[in-house]
Amino acid sequence: MSEGEIRANPAPLRPRAAVPRTVAPDLIPLAERGFFVEEFRGITIVVSLPLLTDDGIAAVARTIAGFAPGDTRFVLVVEADDDAARLRSAIPVATALITSPTVWEDEGMARLWLAVADEHLLVAVAGPDGVAETAGFLAAGLRASKVVLTDPGGGWGDPPRSFAELELYRGELLRELTRRGSGNLLPAAEAALRGGAYSVNLCRAEELERELFTFDGAGTLLTLGGYLTLAELRVDDLPAVEALVAQGVADGVLKPRSRAEIARMAVGGLGARVIRTGHLAGIVGLETDAYAGEGVGEVSGLITVSEFSGAGAGGLLLDGLVMRARAMGLRGVFAATVSEDAAAFFTRRDFQEVGRDAVPSAKWRDYDPARLAVVRCFWRDVH
Repeated sequence: MSEGEIRANPAPLRPRAAVPRTVAPDLIPLAERGFFVEEFRGITIVVSLPLLTDDGIAAVARTIAGFAPGDTRFVLVVEADDDAARLRSAIPVATALITSPTVWEDEGMARLWLAVADEHLLVAVAGPDGVAETAGFLAAGLRASKVVLTDPGGGWGDPPRSFAELELYRGELLRELTRRGSGNLLPAAEAALRGGAYSVNLCRAEELERELFTFDGAGTLLTLGGYLTLAELRVDDLPAVEALVAQGVADGVLKPRSRAEIARMAVGGLGARVIRTGHLAGIVGLETDAYAGEGVGEVSGLITVSEFSGAGAGGLLLDGLVMRARAMGLRGVFAATVSEDAAAFFTRRDFQEVGRDAVPSAKWRDYDPARLAVVRCFWRDVH
């Protein structure tokens, strides 16, 4: 594929391809594990576990062990004392046990804050208060950064959609959850988000490790408002940019580039950042040097971490690039691709398909003849 490729179609709510619902721990790439260990370093994750299977317990135990290098704290919410006992016997670290009343007095919540900070792993028994409801309540009280609501039905849709902003899709999601008998999940998610959580994941308990440790995930990421922001790339980003480009090349979505070419792209490039942490969710460069004097720029190295594609990372990057091109006084930008997904993406972002002769001839200098036979070009006026 070509310089203007994306790893995944960034249209909102695009379903994932069907994939197995479990994944062997040793099949999760170390780079992806490392990304999320850093992403969740030092934060508290509240996880609701209304139905505990042996596979679910094993996934929870592996997840907690996997985040240990990042000093991540967990509050696990279960229905009954028996569930708590099963969890505590399966997790090879010390755990504290709490019983969650319907209402916590201020002093009680302060004690809970101290327990989470000191113990790093708590198991809360919800009892009649309801597992999801208690998880939402505790998350809001702790102002936890991350919440996972597990449910036998998994994420939203089949296959699950990767991302949903509740302000836009609340009604659709509520209808689906109510249909499956899990309508209580939405109020719990909203309580957590309004209490300070940056996002809520909806997945099966058995999928917890894949949901939290892989870019593709397994369920649906829920947010209130924006999740990403656009910013110029910094020199500190260069290792992450190189890693993203290398992954794009390995996946066949980007052409190989030298380190010098990557650095040149980064100098004038933009990044889509996760608001909470600043981690890069995608990058794009604007190539102008090769077309000096023609008033034209090329979309270069557009790639998004697939977990964030449904959050609009690709569209955010491309819109920012067009604004930059306009500020530079360019008359237009173009992209070249051999990907059907990328072609559809550019079309949705107001690019028009054009012939190869509509873009600067310098583009085709030393171009791979096999690619030239199938490449498609897209143009957008920016003046």
